[in-house]
Amino acid sequence: MREDRGRFAALRDARAMIYWPHGLGDWVTFGAVAPLLEPSNAYAMTRFGDDYVSIFEGSSIVRPLAGGVRRIGDGATAGTPHFGLRLRDCNGRAATIEVPAPMDEAVRKFAPDTLLWTDYPETEGRTPYPFHTKARNLARMLVATERLCGFDLSAPLANSIDFSAPPETQRRIDERLERLAPPETRLAVISRSGLTAPRKNWGDGSEARAFAAALRRDRPNWRFVSMDDDDLGEGSATFRALFGDLDDPFARTYKAFARRIALFVGIPAGPLHFILARGGIPTLGLWLSHHPDWYDEPNANAMHLVGSYVRERGFDRRPASITKPPSLAHRLVYLDTPNIAAETVAEAAIALLT
Repeated sequence: MREDRGRFAALRDARAMIYWPHGLGDWVTFGAVAPLLEPSNAYAMTRFGDDYVSIFEGSSIVRPLAGGVRRIGDGATAGTPHFGLRLRDCNGRAATIEVPAPMDEAVRKFAPDTLLWTDYPETEGRTPYPFHTKARNLARMLVATERLCGFDLSAPLANSIDFSAPPETQRRIDERLERLAPPETRLAVISRSGLTAPRKNWGDGSEARAFAAALRRDRPNWRFVSMDDDDLGEGSATFRALFGDLDDPFARTYKAFARRIALFVGIPAGPLHFILARGGIPTLGLWLSHHPDWYDEPNANAMHLVGSYVRERGFDRRPASITKPPSLAHRLVYLDTPNIAAETVAEAAIALLT
């Protein structure tokens, strides 16, 4: 099945395997959809690449089906891209899927009778409240209308992801951070780039480095980790250098890492969406070409800096931005410049932390 025509929303007492060949941010936002799904069904979720599948470890709603390979892909290297299916052929009819080893064992144990594969449609702010975010719009298609009416959609959606890490993973992450960020220091994380749209990225790394220097001048006990392999100067390291050789998949590692973060600064990509859904961490979102109202549920610990391009394109006047109630409002700071200067981010960070 695909998400359209109401077929999935009509399922009852089924065993549904959700094939999700999407990015980390889309896995995070599905965590907000999962609690709305029909409870008589059993749900499992997978893709080729356990780095993202591991995000649902510990979930009481969605069972992660690991494939035994960390590298993200479509299954082509095993000879069966997308289980031998084409998205356009997912039309509600019976089909045979080809599941390569070692994933086949996990799928066989779950014994699905239904497979959902959706391209996770982007609305780009054109869908009004209460379905104004990417996750909410998907829920509108996957959940029966009468069931959705039983939820208070004027309140932020709860995310069903278990954001805790296994004790052994937490121990390994803490050991790796001991030299960089001992207990008397504070750890800031900068995520300035993503994979889907270069325009949303925050420069070439020079602004990130200047931000780290500015924050370090304010409080010298700050330490920094780059999610982008940038050199952020004194007292910094990259995520890859710290944890790249560990056996744990990325999402599991990131859950443990997030427990140590005192400040997160990032553009709309998987690492930011994860931190916003987790909560409890002072967070600055940097929005150069998209609007926060289209994606994340509000977070009391977050502030979003929005470049002038967003308003010049009228993104702040689209239905997703003007129809939602105050209970779902983000803390926004609209800027008069298309770029976001390091000093502006530093000032916002200091204000957020005060």
